Amino acid sequence: MNRFNFFSHTSRLRATKWQAFGHFYSPNSQNSFFAKNSTRFYATYRRFNGQQTVSGLNVLNNTGSRKLIGGTIVIGGIIYFSNLEEAPVSGRRRFIWTSESIERKIGDYSYRQLLGQFRGKLLADNHPQVLKVKSIFQRILNVSPIDESKLDWKVHVIYDPHSPPNAFVLPGGKVFVFSSIIPICKNDDGMATVLSHEFAHQLARHTGENMSKTPIYAALSLLLYTLTGADMFNNLIMNALVKMPASREMETEADYIGLMLMSQACFDPREAPHVWERMTQFEKTAVGRSVPEFLSTHPASTRRIQNMEEWLPKALEARANSNCRDYNGFMALSHDLW
Repeated sequence: MNRFNFFSHTSRLRATKWQAFGHFYSPNSQNSFFAKNSTRFYATYRRFNGQQTVSGLNVLNNTGSRKLIGGTIVIGGIIYFSNLEEAPVSGRRRFIWTSESIERKIGDYSYRQLLGQFRGKLLADNHPQVLKVKSIFQRILNVSPIDESKLDWKVHVIYDPHSPPNAFVLPGGKVFVFSSIIPICKNDDGMATVLSHEFAHQLARHTGENMSKTPIYAALSLLLYTLTGADMFNNLIMNALVKMPASREMETEADYIGLMLMSQACFDPREAPHVWERMTQFEKTAVGRSVPEFLSTHPASTRRIQNMEEWLPKALEARANSNCRDYNGFMALSHDLW
């Protein structure tokens, strides 16, 4: 849940991103929430050299400012706590006040853009790889705790061996898989790892959660600017301590939800850590170095592997309770179809 993005994090018209598994995001428009030339609501004082400096204490000492800040906090708290929802499967409480219809409109717009961008590279609907991805995704869709059948689901495979490994699900039910990710997935269980993770972003409405957080981030940025007057410092604080940890939390949640869903759909969850091992190896080969986790929108691959290994007993239990005997006879064959 704003996320497949097997390597990315740009505006979620994302075809060339570089980070493992992401969810859909709308184009960055945070500058519209806080323009540098807007009217200032903070007090300043002049130093002997004529430079103006923000004084946060002057703001707090002003009765009118304190009332404004207090009222804003109260109203914001009421809005926040009245719009807390529980995410399916994980049970995490999160703030969402955007409607699903808005998310779908954004997804539909992105879908049209992507169809135009990759025209000529989309494999035919009856291509064996497309049929295989559809079959795997349908099994995941069948075990969804929320009925998603009302959406117009469409699965596309983009043949572009030279693009970074990538896959994503747009709000509204459009699935894109790049052919370059298939060697990393390697088999049905590996592809299920990718698809279930991305479907988990849709299921948990991470796009809506990201959109809902935008005004909160803007308010926090404005507050920091009021107190410090330092744009660069404020951006660093907001990214390192607020935005990126929130993004990593959603990615971890999608990992967990996805692992449980693929297990209930009778895929082998023990393959998920192997997918991430192959991804780690690809990162080392293609990128040559890893970004420190605290500076990344995604958890480190080693941490994701560790998490999945910790979740495996519960995932295997979920698989054992899903009457998966009918699938066991086809496991060897399905592993050879890629």
